[in-house]
Amino acid sequence: MSMRYAAGFISAFYNPLKNPNAPTIGTATATFGGITVAFTAPSNVGGSAITSYIATAKRTSDGVLFTASGASSPITITGLTEVAFTATVIAVNSYGPSASSATSNSVTPMMALGSALGGGFFAGQISTAGNGVADYNLVVGPVSSAQNASVQWKIVNTTTSGTTSVIDGPANSTAMNDVTHPAAQFCEGLTIGGFSDWYMPAKNELEVCYYNLKPTTGNNNTSSGTNTNAVPSRGSNYTSGTPTQTSATDFKVGGTESFGSNDFWSSTEANATRASSTAFGAGYQYNNTKTSAIRVRAIRRVAV
Repeated sequence: MSMRYAAGFISAFYNPLKNPNAPTIGTATATFGGITVAFTAPSNVGGSAITSYIATAKRTSDGVLFTASGASSPITITGLTEVAFTATVIAVNSYGPSASSATSNSVTPMMALGSALGGGFFAGQISTAGNGVADYNLVVGPVSSAQNASVQWKIVNTTTSGTTSVIDGPANSTAMNDVTHPAAQFCEGLTIGGFSDWYMPAKNELEVCYYNLKPTTGNNNTSSGTNTNAVPSRGSNYTSGTPTQTSATDFKVGGTESFGSNDFWSSTEANATRASSTAFGAGYQYNNTKTSAIRVRAIRRVAV
């Protein structure tokens, strides 16, 4: 958790004979609601082993400081707003803190996950080109109006043309906007917060929602998770512990906007009889029979 960092702390306790040397600053990068600071440990640890590092983010506009600690590089400082920050790092041993590192590059945090945005809630970013460069923010609609708790992908198990994209949810969803495709028709018919461009998420869009808004603390299924359309891009599957439970309180199990331990449709067809879905309770993607009735939750895009 981020905390304010008292001015003068370093200078009051620094002893160059026993305290460690300063770490070497690396690159600060934006995260959702924070920044991640990379650094290199000092070669001279002083009179005892380094016990921790403290990273400090300085808000450029007014000099207010926020800190987080960790055992090694990198350290993420959370609870930051979408304005410019720079960062420094100190090392700490049993004698006290080092001098401060040099100042990092300037970086602006991204919006915090779960923040209100465009009629719903910010769920993360996608790269439709799959190159790691975000072109859209994803907005998850509210449970109260954008979620259907029991709906079929299709009323018969037959092929639907134009629904195979793993990232183009709008195109998939538009191709199914009729009474034979109840899940997509539900999403396409919504107007929430004055917006009428809601749609049924494609496979990789729904996966971004799981990764960033994971409701549970349980393990993930390690046969799922690769998603080059995610930002940052992910070229490998989940580990049992990554992703972790979301930081967005309302999206945790029991929260007002949580996906819960439920299965959700994507708009991506797998074959004539099945379509891709995501099990939010177990952390895996699987192909479900189209005529099955499970949940669907509409999303929309906002250009970056």
